[in-house]
Amino acid sequence: MAGVTPLYDALWEDYILWSLFVGAITFGWLYHHTFYYRSVDGESPNVDDLKVGVFPKDYDNLRLEITWTVLPFILIVWLTYISWAPLDAVWSQTGPDGYHGSECTEGESSNNYVDEGGYVRSDCYHAMSIDAQQWFWEFDCMELTEDLCSTDFATVEGETKPLLNLKAGETYLATLTSQDVTHAPKFTNFGMMEDVIPGVETNLWLPATEEVSFLMLCAEFCGDNHAYMTAQVTVNG
Repeated sequence: MAGVTPLYDALWEDYILWSLFVGAITFGWLYHHTFYYRSVDGESPNVDDLKVGVFPKDYDNLRLEITWTVLPFILIVWLTYISWAPLDAVWSQTGPDGYHGSECTEGESSNNYVDEGGYVRSDCYHAMSIDAQQWFWEFDCMELTEDLCSTDFATVEGETKPLLNLKAGETYLATLTSQDVTHAPKFTNFGMMEDVIPGVETNLWLPATEEVSFLMLCAEFCGDNHAYMTAQVTVNG
């Protein structure tokens, strides 16, 4: 997902930096030992003073063992913690404690933006709904004006597909429902995806931060035509 959204991009860069850091230490140590303990004139140095029939010298170093155990553990905990960021964004709650505030009133704009941590923040959000069935998406803009949200049909690779038009700078909260089996709308350019289960209403944030056009996919196998269950999403300025 690196490069798709600022949040995933920041997470990707963190993992690359830590990978380079750990790799430099690991391979640096490996190369040092490879050359330091190599044989000289065909004979390997007996650095451990090994003798036949005698148990080898004990080079136990408690401080080194603790360091070698604790530091990687702290790093794993830290990487796990920062990896929760995308889940935190996907499952952000509504209201003052969430990233997108409360539902917009008539004439109010989300004015969304990306903060330093890669999160999309909004003054408020607009409500809409998405209904899934084999093998089709149905969008409902509810009471939103056409400049904020509109639906139509588009031709994608010679086939007619649903079209969802959104407005850049606005954030939407879609209520997901399914008529038959489990589906999963995947908005690649928003960095958002969520399973929708029959009989259960699920919410999904759609932060339209910039003008873009992309295909919305179904990321959960749902039958014979699963691969063709797509829709066109267009974000206009």
